[in-house]
Amino acid sequence: MKKNNYLIHMIAGALAISCFARCTKGINKIEKPAASIPEQNAKLQSLKTKPVSSYTYTVKTTEWMVDGTNIPAGATIYIPAGTRGALLLKNFKGTAAAPILIVNQGGKVSFTTETTASYAFKTQNCQYFKVMGNGVSSIKYGFDVNGGNIGMTMDDLSSDFEIANVEVRNSGFAGIMAKTDPSCDPATWRGHFTMANVIIHDNYVHKTGGEGLYIGNSFYQDGVSTSCGTVLPHDVVNARIYKNLVDSTGAEGVQVGSATSGCMIYNNTVNNPGISPFASYQNNGIQIGEGTGGQCYNNLVKNAPGNGIIVLGLGDNQVFNNYIIDSKAYGIFADSRYTPGPNFQFINNTIVGSVLGGIKLNSETIPMNTVINNVIIQPASVQPIILKSSSVKLTQSNNYVNTDVSVCGFVNYNGNDFHLQSSSPLIDQGANVLSYGIKFDYYGTTRPSGAAFDIGATEY
Repeated sequence: MKKNNYLIHMIAGALAISCFARCTKGINKIEKPAASIPEQNAKLQSLKTKPVSSYTYTVKTTEWMVDGTNIPAGATIYIPAGTRGALLLKNFKGTAAAPILIVNQGGKVSFTTETTASYAFKTQNCQYFKVMGNGVSSIKYGFDVNGGNIGMTMDDLSSDFEIANVEVRNSGFAGIMAKTDPSCDPATWRGHFTMANVIIHDNYVHKTGGEGLYIGNSFYQDGVSTSCGTVLPHDVVNARIYKNLVDSTGAEGVQVGSATSGCMIYNNTVNNPGISPFASYQNNGIQIGEGTGGQCYNNLVKNAPGNGIIVLGLGDNQVFNNYIIDSKAYGIFADSRYTPGPNFQFINNTIVGSVLGGIKLNSETIPMNTVINNVIIQPASVQPIILKSSSVKLTQSNNYVNTDVSVCGFVNYNGNDFHLQSSSPLIDQGANVLSYGIKFDYYGTTRPSGAAFDIGATEY
């Protein structure tokens, strides 16, 4: 992204809206799908939910839709092993104390449909539920969502849910999507609906036509144009996106927008994102989109054709302890759009091999950009920290820059073992960042572990 790219962004945004309109056409209505083909601050509770109701329901292979209106809170919904078509669950209403559990039974369940179908798995107007592919302990991903334009979508005013141990693949557009696009129905507008407590973890999402994980709307500030005028998308609060493996996605690996409070994106691995983007600049690893605040930490992002991590958030964003490797643009790119908050903080990240530079700051309206304790390994021909203009306000210290990753002293860099050897020049050379709340490293080791803080994502 360059200085004169605002117009290009607007055009790309228009193209994205058009694409989203195509991709979501027909999703917000109940329709029978096409014929099928035969854990800082956030250590969450165990995935297992003890049933608080004796009620159970077993979904038949022939059922393409189940209406949960009469299913009580705390019920368990079993989906038997085998290959089946797409599934729509609507009107399932648990409670915070008694969520409805949807789990595989007897083995792996494969929801298989064509990419021309709207979805392979969808929830509509559901609240307080868990979709858990851990029904058989020996099977890591007990739900296999194969195909659909959107593989798995939590839609139509769905909220308060957990998605785990699901494999999603071969979708025409997004792998897992969680949002309700605003329409002419006021119930979908900001202030009328808030999607809360979105927990998505331990999933394997790969070979998608668009984003791997697409959480929240991308157009927080300007809204979405509809036949009744421009309407604003809903907020997302308390999102936890963690321990997901995302590989070979058409657009961003993880994209989160409109997540206004309590957002944490952590411990994810994103490989080979953005391999066939639908528009320019949709080829980044992790996108912290408009309207999104919170923390992004302990992630591994490799081989992004664009930026490793792009930050367009609210201005209360903290990005730390990430490994960002071999991005073809910048390791981290930050821009101030709708940014009422006080700062962007980039602390203790390790950035290796970014073609255009380590950290690019276009964030001119942010009161302060903080860049501390980062490792930046790149060719000498590019700058490690690049400012769009003198209007960018920057506090920087204790960043380590070199052209050779081997001098960092990782135990096995090529094997993704980023522990430090005792000879590493990064040890005890960092600034004290306890005041920023940085208390642990990429592996969960307490900072500092020695006489002083180490530079980069790993503490010796």
